[in-house]
Amino acid sequence: LVTTNISPYAGLLYTYTSRARWEEALKLCRWCQETQCWAALAGMAVNASNLDAAEAAFAALNHADKLEYLQYIKDKVFSQQAKNAEMALFKRQPEEAERIFLEGSPPLLYRAIKMNIKLFRWERALELAVKHKSHIDTVLAYRAKYLERFEKQESDPRFKQLSATVSWEWEQVKAKKDLEKQEEAERAGVSFFAGSNSSHK
Repeated sequence: LVTTNISPYAGLLYTYTSRARWEEALKLCRWCQETQCWAALAGMAVNASNLDAAEAAFAALNHADKLEYLQYIKDKVFSQQAKNAEMALFKRQPEEAERIFLEGSPPLLYRAIKMNIKLFRWERALELAVKHKSHIDTVLAYRAKYLERFEKQESDPRFKQLSATVSWEWEQVKAKKDLEKQEEAERAGVSFFAGSNSSHK
């Protein structure tokens, strides 16, 4: 037999969240102040992509890294499409996140490529850039930065071949990124200021 402590408020919390009564779920957690309740609320809020409830839960749990990422999604990600993709990535579903980034018209290509770069999925990042005939210089620039940081030499034949034929400059890479972010923001009806995004960009 395995014994464990189950909060007496778990059933009520599930009832609230399953019916999208998030304010009542938050009030319950604030009233009982049980770690188990906050943890359960955090999981259910993330699963439902409710950023406000998830943010409150992770704040109560003192999970600063998760809280920071949720605040980034709320404040620095412009379109609902991109927010949905970032939430999929938050749930450790990179393939789903990539699919969402690319399903729009136009696709959020920079975000999809940069996500793969941040996950060190270099081959996939380059594959997307070549397929869409855009951001090849972006991938090469970040690849060069990565190799320099870790004092490595390029060993991938595909990257070697493209590096010999495609030139890049950081200013051009940044300008292209800012243009796509600006266009995304305009479609979402919000303002974008170049260089205003956080380190998650």
